[in-house]
Amino acid sequence: MIDCQQFQGVLHVVINRPEKKNALTRAMYQQLSDTVTRANGDETINAIVVSGAGGVFTAGNDLDDFRARATEKKPKPSGGLAFIEALINCDTPVIVAVEGLAIGIGTTMLLHVDVVVAAENATFKTAFVDLGLVPEAASTVTMPLHLGARKATELLLLGEVISGRDAGECGLASRVVTEGQAVAQALAIAEGLTCKPRDALRASKRLIRAPWREQVMQALEREREVFSERLRSDDCRAALDKLARR
Repeated sequence: MIDCQQFQGVLHVVINRPEKKNALTRAMYQQLSDTVTRANGDETINAIVVSGAGGVFTAGNDLDDFRARATEKKPKPSGGLAFIEALINCDTPVIVAVEGLAIGIGTTMLLHVDVVVAAENATFKTAFVDLGLVPEAASTVTMPLHLGARKATELLLLGEVISGRDAGECGLASRVVTEGQAVAQALAIAEGLTCKPRDALRASKRLIRAPWREQVMQALEREREVFSERLRSDDCRAALDKLARR
């Protein structure tokens, strides 16, 4: 479900569950976390590229996993947040290629990577409130930081859908390309990074993120607690049941 290919200093990670629009399960989150952590410690890797198979990035968290967690008296630690922490702690540059859907954590994870290449046909949406939940992945800090408070409110509270072109204009995406070209562009950027001194790249990334790192970690913990409470709420269970009946 998570495929990896390494070549010339680049690790290409592919979310490969196209029959479910690349929805992420606990097992897949674990694979992603382990892969990012290992790559960060591998001196032969200068850049990580993440993309999705089948013309879709990811539809977000698998709803069956959500429903299972919602019925647990003591929910297990979130695999999604473990993956986000792996991204936060990754000094190796991470480039993401987005084609098609980028829903929920498929959008919020982008706020923890270094370059986002979005196709014009990409679709970004964070429907946490619609599911009776609250924003996660420290997005209550990172989204206002990257997009501004007004745009962050539109995405996180109103649940607005934006296109790849919109994402480029508001700062969610670094570059916007024609449909089908996002992966090639992301790989080209990554290959360019292989020519640069690895230690300088990593040190520079740490310095860029240092000013708001503490705020991000604090937001992650605040959101984790409230998200867990909301996951077991009647609102959330009703919303998940409604989706399951579709």
